Amino acid sequence: MSAPTAARTIDPNAPGVRFGAQLAVELRKLVDTRGPQVLLGILALLWLGVIATLSFAGSTVSFATGANGFGAVTRIFVGVLAILLVTSEWGQRSVVSAFTLEPRRERVIAAKLGAALIAAGVLLGLGLALAALIAAVRGGSFGDAALTVRGAGIRALFDVLMAFAMGLAILNTAGAIVGYIVLPEILVPVLLLLISLPSADDLSSGGTVYNKIAPWVYPQDSLSALSEAGAGGLAWARVLVCAVLWIGLPAVIGVYRVMSSEVK
Repeated sequence: MSAPTAARTIDPNAPGVRFGAQLAVELRKLVDTRGPQVLLGILALLWLGVIATLSFAGSTVSFATGANGFGAVTRIFVGVLAILLVTSEWGQRSVVSAFTLEPRRERVIAAKLGAALIAAGVLLGLGLALAALIAAVRGGSFGDAALTVRGAGIRALFDVLMAFAMGLAILNTAGAIVGYIVLPEILVPVLLLLISLPSADDLSSGGTVYNKIAPWVYPQDSLSALSEAGAGGLAWARVLVCAVLWIGLPAVIGVYRVMSSEVK
């Protein structure tokens, strides 16, 4: 007969998973899983294209031009990476394991958000460094570099937070990508332009629906003002309204869903 084994008990006072360890796990998912690897590979190819274009441009390339070039091809990928951090486990039913290892769901959300912000910061820094290197080699101007960096940083932060919030709210990769790209970047401006058509003659005077509403609800319009000198309180108020609409509301819905959903 085999020797009897003592029943194992759970110590309620045992320390939980350290947040640093949880954050490291989420960061590792960005380089160890296939989806993010494919995205980063495509982004690297696009960066090579931007480098080639800027390096062989006929005229000098300013730092702002380079930063805008790298930012245009990077920000969508940064958002999709943030979405994958949230939705991939729900789609593959592996979220049960994540919440079993760390039952405190708010810490799992915080670790995923931290990993998304770190990834966005690294990619933003690399893009700006490459833009600065190309501008220096090509003899370009570094005028308004501070404004360029500020605008790029705020845009990257806005994008990653919006994508993360959409991922939490929808918990489906395809749906979250549509919510992140199609709704604010395509549907909103198209609808505003269609509504403005009857008054298209007033477009130059700022009297159309588009010119009145777009800076408050269209992220591209509201955030672009922060890259210009003299951005005042009105510009920041528009960014705040956009943030509440595209980040705050989805985040509230998403956190509620994640905290209250039954995982299977």
